[in-house]
Amino acid sequence: MRTLIVAAGGGGDAIAAAMVAAGEAPCVATFSWDRVIYDPVPGPRGVTDFTGLRTPAADCHEIVGATTARPPARSTIPRLAAELPARFFLLDPLHGAPGLARQLRAVARQVGAGRVTLVDVGGDLVARGDESGLRSPLADALALTACELSGLPFDAQVCGPGLDGELVEEQVLDRCARLGGTRLADLDAERVAGFRPIFRWHPSEVTGLFAAAVRGVRGTVEIRDAGDLVPLTDRSPARYRVPAEALVDDNLFVEPLRAAASLDEAQRVVAAISGRDELARERVKAAERRVGVPGDLRAAVESEVRAARDREADFLSVRRMAELLLNRGFAAAEVEALKESSAVDPPLWLVR
Repeated sequence: MRTLIVAAGGGGDAIAAAMVAAGEAPCVATFSWDRVIYDPVPGPRGVTDFTGLRTPAADCHEIVGATTARPPARSTIPRLAAELPARFFLLDPLHGAPGLARQLRAVARQVGAGRVTLVDVGGDLVARGDESGLRSPLADALALTACELSGLPFDAQVCGPGLDGELVEEQVLDRCARLGGTRLADLDAERVAGFRPIFRWHPSEVTGLFAAAVRGVRGTVEIRDAGDLVPLTDRSPARYRVPAEALVDDNLFVEPLRAAASLDEAQRVVAAISGRDELARERVKAAERRVGVPGDLRAAVESEVRAARDREADFLSVRRMAELLLNRGFAAAEVEALKESSAVDPPLWLVR
C-alpha cells in the first residue's frame, strides 16, 4: 500500500520528501511556507492564497504546475510540482492541527495511502520543544500533532542532523538514539545529484546542504540571516527512522496542540513553550527589509566573501549571501541573477 509523505516544515522538506521516496512517484503533503526572503508575505499560504488548485475531494487540495499564488504572495510548490516526478498536496494550517488531520485523512483516501512518513531535514522534529537553539518549531509541531490526530499509522524520517543551525548535530543524534531511532542507508549520491538544478532557483538552505553532504561536500557553512556556522561532516548525510509513539510522548507541543483549532492559537501554544513567536519574527523581518542605494554589487559580494573567510567559513549558503545583499539594499532581481555565478555550487557559495 502507498505511503503518504508529509514534509514537516514545508519548503525544502518538500524536496527532501521527493528525495527519500523509493520506487513510484511519491505523494507529498506539504505546507507552502517559504521564508520572507522568497515570499514577502509572512506565514504559511492557505487554500485561499492560490488559484488553480486541483480539489478532487473535500479537504484535499493538490498543487499542480499551473497553480499560482495570489500576488504579492509567492510559493515554491507549484514549480516543484512542474519539475519533480511527484504529486504535492497543500497542508493549510488555518484550522490548526485538527484541520490538518482532516486534510491528511482526505489526501490519504484520495491517493490510496495506508500510512504516513513524516520527513524533516535538520532534526527539529525530535526536539522536546524547550531547547534554547530552537527557532522555528511551529510547522514541525503542527505536522507531528496532525499525523497523530489523523489516526493513520506513521513514523518519522530525520535527515541531515544539525544542518538547520538549530539543534546541533550531537543533539539530534542523541535524541534519535533516545527515541529508539534506527539508522537508514544513506541516499545514493548520483540520484541526489539529479536534484541540483532545483537548488539553482529554490531558496531551500537545509535540504540543499543535506544534498551537498550526500554528494560528499565537507566544510563549514555560514547560514541564515544570523550567520550561524554549520559543519558538513561525515554524519551529515545520515537518515534515521524514528517511531511515532516515542516522538509524540516526548514532545511538549503535541498535547496542547491537539485542541488548538486555529493557526494563531497554535502559535500561542508553541510560543509559550519555546519562548519564540516565529510568526511575529517573520512580520518584523519583512517590515525591516531595506530599500536604498546600495552601491556596486560586485564589490559588495567580494566584501561579504572576505568577511565570511575571516569568520573561518568555507562556504556561504546562497540564501545567506542573498540575505546579506538584500540587507544592503540591493534589489531581489539583482541578487537572483547572482545564482548563475561561477562561485555557486547550489546551494553553496564558495568562499575558499
